[in-house]
Amino acid sequence: MRLFSFGKKKDNKKKKKGKKRHAIIDVTDANFQMQVIKRSYKQPVMVDFWASWCMPCRQLGPVLERMAEDPDGTWILAKLNTEHNQYTANKYNIRSIPAVKMFRNGRVIGEFTGVIPQSQISQFIHEGETADVPMQGVKVSKDPAKRLQQIRHHLKKGNGFQAYALLKDFPDSPEAEEAARLSPLANFICDIEDGDGLTGIDTLDEQYQKANKSLQRSKPAAALEYLTQAREVGEDIDVAYTNEVIESLLALLGENHKITKQYRATA
Repeated sequence: MRLFSFGKKKDNKKKKKGKKRHAIIDVTDANFQMQVIKRSYKQPVMVDFWASWCMPCRQLGPVLERMAEDPDGTWILAKLNTEHNQYTANKYNIRSIPAVKMFRNGRVIGEFTGVIPQSQISQFIHEGETADVPMQGVKVSKDPAKRLQQIRHHLKKGNGFQAYALLKDFPDSPEAEEAARLSPLANFICDIEDGDGLTGIDTLDEQYQKANKSLQRSKPAAALEYLTQAREVGEDIDVAYTNEVIESLLALLGENHKITKQYRATA
């Protein structure tokens, strides 16, 4: 593996500018933990439990999909076919369908069954978006200094979703500036892990995914190397984004860390 080479070349493939909103996703027993539970730390996730034989599901499903596709929406719709994913259906005690549950911060915060009017669905969504929801499995210190320590602890272990949750609404304090510097790294881990951050450029996405795996294995030097290589295959918009993530990783390590010193000396 090369060590922090800075030559830059362009990939011939083009990607669409701007971040695409993934409004509707299919989820399964295998990816439910990632795409619903973990993702719900980033944004509200509405899960539609349905089956192909269910006529009311065919009525409700298109309504939910149209509402999810609102470009100003802050939530996503996750569709789970109960015929093919009985483990999750049983886990959440699905006895009749359609059944809809709203997840935030790792937990169910609202639910309904059957077909209901769109006005009631809109109210259900609004309540899900605005509710004050404690974080499932994440301890949140009221002391900004201790909360910052928690964020750093999670990021060093590659736990991006937990760090992301702790960074949200970080209190105004002397520690807020450092917390803001760590935010791009938390966002990167979350977005690559659940797929939101993938670009469609294979060579670039490969480097991003390798960097993310290295972060999860607590190997910051390897992650930094992959991020450095990612700058060689992306467009200008990708380079700016990657630089932001690199600086966030260096902020986590600190300027006196040997990896940071080595990187700075090469830059």
